[in-house]
Amino acid sequence: MLTSDESRTSMGRSLLKILIGPILFLLMVISPPLPLVEQASRVPGAPKAPQIALGGLLWIAEWWVTEAVPLGLTGILAAALFSLLGYVSWSTSLTSFTNPIIWIFMGGFVLAAAFKKWGVDKRAALAIAKLYSGGDPALVAFFAASLPAFLLTITGSITASASVVFPIALSLLTLMRASDQYVEATMLALGEAATAGAMLFLISTPPNLVAKQVLESSIQGFKLTFLDWIIVGTPQALIGLFVTWLIVFKILKIPEKRVEPPKLLDEKPLTLEEKLVLAVFFATLTLWILPGAILLASSLDARYEPLAKTVTTLLPEAAPAVLAIIALGFIKTKKGPLLTMDEISSGIDWNVIFMFGGGIAMGYALDSSGFSNWLALMISKLGTLDIYSLSAVAALIGFAITFPASNTAAAIITVPLVASIAKGMGVNPAYPVITAALACSISSALPSTTPPMAIIYGSRKVKASNMFKVGMLADVVRLIILMATEPILVSILLNIKGIP
Repeated sequence: MLTSDESRTSMGRSLLKILIGPILFLLMVISPPLPLVEQASRVPGAPKAPQIALGGLLWIAEWWVTEAVPLGLTGILAAALFSLLGYVSWSTSLTSFTNPIIWIFMGGFVLAAAFKKWGVDKRAALAIAKLYSGGDPALVAFFAASLPAFLLTITGSITASASVVFPIALSLLTLMRASDQYVEATMLALGEAATAGAMLFLISTPPNLVAKQVLESSIQGFKLTFLDWIIVGTPQALIGLFVTWLIVFKILKIPEKRVEPPKLLDEKPLTLEEKLVLAVFFATLTLWILPGAILLASSLDARYEPLAKTVTTLLPEAAPAVLAIIALGFIKTKKGPLLTMDEISSGIDWNVIFMFGGGIAMGYALDSSGFSNWLALMISKLGTLDIYSLSAVAALIGFAITFPASNTAAAIITVPLVASIAKGMGVNPAYPVITAALACSISSALPSTTPPMAIIYGSRKVKASNMFKVGMLADVVRLIILMATEPILVSILLNIKGIP
């Protein structure tokens, strides 16, 4: 229990976190115009509009980074603040919270809730653990902990995947009577794998969808599909999985030279409910991939172009998510619906939804105020950057912000920023935007950087010093690989799409 002095100190810190943002905003409002601000303004009669918009960005960013107030509430504030300033209409800012991309979020959350309710996630984790029956300690850890956590991010939540696999892996290690060092290494490998899985699919973590939304609003006619993500994101996820696993078992010395693989009980047959949940999941995944596949076919054979246009129009990425939610609530068995409306509602992380909607509204406002123009003018004074340099800068910014902030907050702050810089410099924003979004999902050196690392640290089986040592090395290696390879992957994607 806190003493009165400790309580006052805590309240003082909380108040300070709340006040810093508005103070930064007011400083931008009353300060003389910054260089080139007046030339960049797009708001008639408001020559300092880009500077005031910067103040709003600093306010919102500070509250997101420090979590001075709930993240979702700050997202609503972003929409209200920029509407009151007149940089975006109330209609535009409020409809940001019903942006089609938000339905992809909700679909992922609801699918994860169905997996959890009927035990499909645990069954999948145990099935993956059965793939290896040898005695190599590192490989046992890989198949029993790393690979299940990595693959379960397909449900749309790295937090859920780590939460599911963590108790299963811990139970298996207990049955094996593993040493403390081996348990620690396996837990670290699990957390790192779930973190790497954030890059696996477009729905695996919010920053991926932030990149999608920003690119589709920045490039006329551009669509970043689920199939496209397999080109630009999935390779980085696979690299992260193997790099982190190798680093964990290279850095941490374990006494086991060989272990007896865990004995897994035979699973009962799939229940009807599990089969139905899996059917909905695979149907949704197929519908997510189908438009991209047909578009790819149309680029190779012009006869498929009419079909591609029809499918893309009738089946945008939000549609399968909506259909999945309807199906999970509509389909009933003797045990009731696959998900009740209360379960659908509680399965959605509304904090993330409101945060993301506020980020979209803020992005509109920053552009309409002239802030994007101002950024471009300022950077043009430094000279032109090539796609590698710009992507590297974007990656470093995104990666750095994830240490004090969540990966979602880091992406919402960083991705629109680097898109503005790229447009101002005449560079296709796909390069820095995708690189920055991926960089926001790398950090793993501290429990606070990503939920999977917080989950394994909460087990009390992992020392903070070892998490930092392994995490920093893994983060740096993955960041370097990202900066070196992502522009190449984006270039391949753009060439396939016929975009210069």
